[in-house]
Amino acid sequence: MEKREIILDCDPGTDDAIALAYAAAHKDELELLAITTVCGNQSVEKVTRNALNLAEFYGLDVPVAKGMDTPFTREPVYAPEVHGETGLGQSVLPAASRQAEQEHAVLFLNRLLTGLPEGKKVTIVATGPLTNIAMLLKLFPQVKKHIREIVFMGGAAMGGNVTPSAEFNIYTDPEAARVVFRSGVPLVMCGLDVTLKCTLKRQQIIKLCQSGNPVANLCGDLAGYSLENSSSKYRGEVSIHDVVPLMYLLHPDIFKVQCTILDVDCSDGPSRGTTLCDFRWWEHEEEEMDAWILMDADGARFQEELITGLYELGERIKNKKEEGM
Repeated sequence: MEKREIILDCDPGTDDAIALAYAAAHKDELELLAITTVCGNQSVEKVTRNALNLAEFYGLDVPVAKGMDTPFTREPVYAPEVHGETGLGQSVLPAASRQAEQEHAVLFLNRLLTGLPEGKKVTIVATGPLTNIAMLLKLFPQVKKHIREIVFMGGAAMGGNVTPSAEFNIYTDPEAARVVFRSGVPLVMCGLDVTLKCTLKRQQIIKLCQSGNPVANLCGDLAGYSLENSSSKYRGEVSIHDVVPLMYLLHPDIFKVQCTILDVDCSDGPSRGTTLCDFRWWEHEEEEMDAWILMDADGARFQEELITGLYELGERIKNKKEEGM
């Protein structure tokens, strides 16, 4: 498999934290160039601290840059009920020795992308609101030639989790989503249509929590917090939304995709933040159908790949520590 160079734009967040572990578990397939943070699940200060601590815990030697602290035009909306006051439930990590970059994430991304060799392209994986990415594309449109695609967790063809029709990441900054959707950059949307099928079950979480494996244990605690502090506890499994974009890059065969045109409702009415997916290919020119949306997934394969990756990363970390003793 071709090694993908990626940038992870995130708002850790319990499921972002698990996604970071999954990325760290696949260093041979995914070369993580940078982590950028955006306000979403919690304030940008909290999620940046989480990103730094998680990166060091997982053995990721990559720069972390703090990004937008508010949406484009709206007040921030956080999700402490699902992710806790720190963003990581009740989990406490050692403080990282590394500091965030001095540059704002948008400026940092522009410098990183424009510094790439001619013809070089990277994939942006976005697991939070699209504020940083939209600001980057508005201020520095020249970077588009260095973006292979934007694979993002957000939206839904049908249904929502904040309102009957809107998903959290898109709902919190629909104006940013619209900029990204209309940018002309190739898009892959990993929305609730598929992420609700990519879960960990309560018994699997219990086994992770009981493990002596440091990564499995942490991710079990994180998933367990989200399970017990949301409506997911009644179905006995919790969606690990933010792993889906990364798993799509490594195992696209797990998913069913469909071509579409994306837009978003930016009104202040009850449909605010609704992702509009136009599947009417016969109404459009082929080049207009510039986005793919994940519509289905093999949930058992998702669980197998995720759990295997978490245990393998934990074993590597344990062995490295034992070698250093």
